[in-house]
Amino acid sequence: MIAVPAALILDFDGTLVDTEWPTYEMVRGVYRSHGADLAIADWVDRLGRADHRPWVDDLAELIGGEPDVEVVERAESEGRAVYATLSLLPGVVELMDAADRADMAMAVASSSPSRWVDSHLDRLGIADRFAAVRTRDHVDRTKPDPDLFLAAAAALDIDPAQAVVIEDSRHGCRAAKSAGMTCVVVPNPITRHDLPGDADLIIDSLVDFPYDRFGMGRAR
Repeated sequence: MIAVPAALILDFDGTLVDTEWPTYEMVRGVYRSHGADLAIADWVDRLGRADHRPWVDDLAELIGGEPDVEVVERAESEGRAVYATLSLLPGVVELMDAADRADMAMAVASSSPSRWVDSHLDRLGIADRFAAVRTRDHVDRTKPDPDLFLAAAAALDIDPAQAVVIEDSRHGCRAAKSAGMTCVVVPNPITRHDLPGDADLIIDSLVDFPYDRFGMGRAR
């Protein structure tokens, strides 16, 4: 473990905001409308990655035909309404405040597109707290490859080894470790079914973040 990190790099989906569970519920609802089911075990491997095929294609293969377009569009519209109400997860603000007090630069590194991440950061009023935001639009390869985290470190002008990453998924953790970074995993209700074996630390919530362990003092 590094004693005093130079930077804190955070994943977005499932780490800052739990967009993962509403998405799963939305997709599972569409599956059920077509007489199928979607187990968490069959969904979790998608999280933290951008190189999977669209879920509607998976459903089409499963049911042997194209899903009902109206059902899909209605579910996606309802999903957008839910996303607009989501708040930061517990402990996020306290962690950012502690990083500021410790003079740690902060960045977001997400496999989602910029339009998604930036719109939520703006909506939540925290966009200006990050010195850099790197998404799938900035790299050729997303998680589990290390490119996103290396791009974030380069944008912050820091040695990757001096960064602490906060992730929620196995793929994200693998990417952070491949980049040579320390990784703290805070699993969400879906990714807790697929915990990484290479995390430096796994905690239930950012409320439990060990500030002293990283030379950040305690949250106020």
